[in-house]
Amino acid sequence: MHTSESLNTNERLLQPAPIDYDPVVSLAVSPFEADLSFLQRMFDDADWKLFTAHTYKEGMAELSRELIPVVLCECQLPDGNWKDVLSRLAPMLEPPRLIAVSHHADERLWLEVLNLGGFDLLATPFHEVEAGYAIGTAWLDWKYARPQVAPLQTPYLRSDDG
Repeated sequence: MHTSESLNTNERLLQPAPIDYDPVVSLAVSPFEADLSFLQRMFDDADWKLFTAHTYKEGMAELSRELIPVVLCECQLPDGNWKDVLSRLAPMLEPPRLIAVSHHADERLWLEVLNLGGFDLLATPFHEVEAGYAIGTAWLDWKYARPQVAPLQTPYLRSDDG
């Protein structure tokens, strides 16, 4: 059974973001405090905004409250995995770009992430330049893939003289 709150959340997730939405905002979902701390420092230094969660459930709650263009998700969570997160993102009107994160990143996992619709795979421990590039590129991809809404046009007014 859906509550009115979940319906409102689902309706919000299917609405387009404001056309002038500009900040680099991400959600990091990981049970590893060291990874979240590294990302938080990196985002603070870049004047970006990071939301964090330790579990799938916490991450989905955060995603329902905030407009988040990029989601970084540890491959294995206590209550789910990156594929569960990706399946929640896919039906959104403007789905966030998913970057999977793993201590065991390899070519096979990278290909799986890409083939299933994820944006990228980052290995941990993070390298700041690589992580910044992946996150920034994912954000730009999200931003420029968004439908561009034309400005309102003033209707042509005809005079009664002809």
